[in-house]
Order: sequence, then structure tokens, then C-alpha cells
Amino acid sequence: MEISLNNNRISVKNGSTLMEVMRSKQLHEKTGVAVAVNNSVVPKEKWEHTVLQQNDMLLLIGASYGG
Repeated sequence: MEISLNNNRISVKNGSTLMEVMRSKQLHEKTGVAVAVNNSVVPKEKWEHTVLQQNDMLLLIGASYGG
């Protein structure tokens, strides 16, 4: 199935969880990362249980230093 990750279409297997996608991008252990699925932020403790659907839109946001 296809989902959108920061406005880029990617293919993932049916039934993939948010954690599986984050692992595939080596972002699952990174700190300062927030993820929204279809404009709703998903807390990190729910990534493992958040099953993605066809055409879901993921937005990854990273904290940065500075001001």
C-alpha cells in the first residue's frame, strides 16, 4: 500500500505500524521527533500499535536548536 511521508509517496506492506515505518527510516530511537498521522500527533508510546492505512499522511517533525 502507499502512504505519504512528508509529502513523498512511499510503499509499505499492508498492516504496517507507525513503528515499522520509523524503524525502516532509522528514526525510531531518535529523540526530538514527533509524528502526525493525518494531522493528529501520535505519542511515541502508541507508535507500535498504530496501524497505517492506504493513503495515510505522515508528517515527521524534528526539534532543532536555536531559536
